[in-house]
Amino acid sequence: MTEHAISDDPQATYAENRLAARILTVILMLAVLAAVTVAVFGLPALGIIGLIGTAVVWAGLLAITLGN
Repeated sequence: MTEHAISDDPQATYAENRLAARILTVILMLAVLAAVTVAVFGLPALGIIGLIGTAVVWAGLLAITLGN
C-alpha cells in the first residue's frame, strides 16, 4: 500500500484515490457554499437548497432507472 492511500483497501489504485479525493473536495465545497448561502440569505435559502437537492437526487435516480 502506498503511503498516500486514502482508503485502507490495499488494491486501491492511485487513480481511485484521486477520484475519491475529488469527490470529497466537491462535497466539502458544496457544504461550505450552502453554509455561506444560508448565512447571507437566511433560512429561505436553506429551503431552496433542499428543493434543488431533491431535484438532483430525483434526476440521478431517474438516470439510474433509465440505464437499467
